[in-house]
Amino acid sequence: MSVAAAGDRAVILFAVLHSAIDRFSPAHHIDARYAQLLIEAQNKGVEILAYKAELSTEMMTLNKPITVVLTPGK
Repeated sequence: MSVAAAGDRAVILFAVLHSAIDRFSPAHHIDARYAQLLIEAQNKGVEILAYKAELSTEMMTLNKPITVVLTPGK
């Protein structure tokens, strides 16, 4: 978060490999602290991004962005 506070771009990127997933949300019920820290990071200027991805033996390709929902139950 200090990177964002310094005015630089800070990004957390989630690569989603399952083709049926169309949004990303942290598992609050599994790790509530991690989910809360993601919200705090976003509030301090860190971009939270998620992309559909394809994996091959040679590379990972990010395809299209998917919706990020950080608030539980939304």
